Amino acid sequence: MNINAALLDEIFTGWKNYIWENPAVEVEAKRRMAVCVSNSCQKFTRRKICEGCGCFMPAKVRSLKSKCPIGKW
Repeated sequence: MNINAALLDEIFTGWKNYIWENPAVEVEAKRRMAVCVSNSCQKFTRRKICEGCGCFMPAKVRSLKSKCPIGKW
């Protein structure tokens, strides 16, 4: 698997903001997570994983460069 530097930066940023809460990111992260948790998204699992991309969503929603794989945010 070949992961480019931009994708690694998104992953790192999301996990960094998940572990060390960044107040500037939290409003958007909560909005995104609400979309994922809603019944309108069938890709979100009870384990908080997106079946569309395989990401742990509490971290991914905190990377503001990241996008929903099915275009919900």
